[in-house]
Amino acid sequence: MSTTICYFSATGNSLQAALDIAEGLGGAEVISMSKAGMNAVCDSEVVGFVFPSFAWGPPNLAHEFIRSGRFRKDAYIFTVVTCGSSMGGSAAMIDGLLRTNGAKLSYAASLKMVSNYIIMYDVKPEKVENTLAQADSALSVIITDLTNRKSHKIGRGTGLIPMIHKKIVAGYKNADKDYNVSDACNGCDVCVSVCPADNIELADGRPSFKHNCEHCLACIHWCPRKAINYKEKTQKRNRYHHPNVKAGQLP
Repeated sequence: MSTTICYFSATGNSLQAALDIAEGLGGAEVISMSKAGMNAVCDSEVVGFVFPSFAWGPPNLAHEFIRSGRFRKDAYIFTVVTCGSSMGGSAAMIDGLLRTNGAKLSYAASLKMVSNYIIMYDVKPEKVENTLAQADSALSVIITDLTNRKSHKIGRGTGLIPMIHKKIVAGYKNADKDYNVSDACNGCDVCVSVCPADNIELADGRPSFKHNCEHCLACIHWCPRKAINYKEKTQKRNRYHHPNVKAGQLP
């Protein structure tokens, strides 16, 4: 049975989850939503979407990838949403997008991993190992569910969460206007390579942002010199990326 897992990842949490799911299912094609682009056609019998929760819903790029994609109407489609606390209305939103094209979401699960939105809070290094160990245990249960093709009813997403999510993520596109680059930058271009939105280019050896931002903070977390920051909020905060993921594996 053909299986394809599509991921969006900034700090590697969702990529590692996608790779672990693929292995747990006995092998699957793992593709980057960013690299696949819009209007993707997937004829696999099993399709998974793995992405982080942004403001209680999917990132813009993941939303548009699923909205514009074409998937088998009879496919077993699942989503695993990595998050710090809750996936919010992600499942209902994804199901709604799929149903406009005749498909549907059969299974959804949240996977708590290391929270990395350092604009609001710091990463606690002493908690990373334990958090990831708990995530591994939770993921093993999810993989069992997926192996058994478990299905459950997906809520319709009523209430304020979808509206709040839409309003917040709409503002992310220009969030990069508040990013700054310090003199610590040496023009290594890691930020360019990890950006899932192709939103960064080097100009005179320094990052220049093109205002098509996902606000995923990949550039901030992966910069080896901590040269990229958001306003004056992140300069003294810890960076994080999944310990098993390398920058070259992203986006």
